[in-house]
Amino acid sequence: MTMYVRIEYKPEGSVTASLIGWPEVTAQGNTETEAVSALRRSFTTHLRNAKVIPFELGGERPWLQTAGMFKHDPFADELDTVIAAYRRERNAEDALEATEDHAA
Repeated sequence: MTMYVRIEYKPEGSVTASLIGWPEVTAQGNTETEAVSALRRSFTTHLRNAKVIPFELGGERPWLQTAGMFKHDPFADELDTVIAAYRRERNAEDALEATEDHAA
C-alpha cells in the first residue's frame, strides 16, 4: 500500500513528517530519514490495537429525490434547448481559444 508523507523542514533545523489523511500521525527528527523512520514507528503503534476496514456511507442517493420533478413542466424542453445551445457556444469558444494558444 502506498501512502503519502508531507515533509516539513522547520526553521530550527528539525524535520516533521506527517502522514497525509491521518493528521494524528506525525513524527519529528533531525533529518528526513529520521523523521520518516519515526513516522513509520508512530503509525505502527497507532494501529497496534486497531484495524482499518472499508466503510460504505449507505445506499441513499439524496439527489434522486428531485429526479424527474420537471417531467411534466412545459418549459423543461425549452430549458434543455437553451442549455444545449449554450454548451455548443462555450465549446466553440473553448476550441477557438485552444487553437489560438497552439498558434502562439
